[in-house]
Amino acid sequence: MEKEVLTTCPYCGAGCQFYLVVDEEKNQIIKSKPAQGRTNESTLCLKGHYGWDFLNDPQILTPRLTKPLIRKNGVLKEVEWDEAISYTASRLNKIKEKYGPDSIMGTGSARGPGNEANYIMQKFMRAAVGTNNVDHCARV
Repeated sequence: MEKEVLTTCPYCGAGCQFYLVVDEEKNQIIKSKPAQGRTNESTLCLKGHYGWDFLNDPQILTPRLTKPLIRKNGVLKEVEWDEAISYTASRLNKIKEKYGPDSIMGTGSARGPGNEANYIMQKFMRAAVGTNNVDHCARV
């Protein structure tokens, strides 16, 4: 049996409405269908049509990282957060000193982090790094 669940597309932030069609026996999303939303008017872009299919693909779906990783002697090793943050700050400072702040760029994401995380990222790039090199995947 199939069930349609009305939801908002998570990709670009335009607010398009669509239905995720769920196979209730398998508990899997099987397709999406456009809904009559204010911004999409019963149409969907490619991400809206096909951007959900990774949820059921075992080759794409992998366990989530629970700790930061740093490459040491060519191998990724789990480290504590303090070490990862210190390492990242040190590397960014070295790049900034050698090549200047405009050699560093930050990009936001429409998938998951929300406006607050994107705001903090752009604020960090402008105030801490000293560059306006900020982009977002929804721009294109």
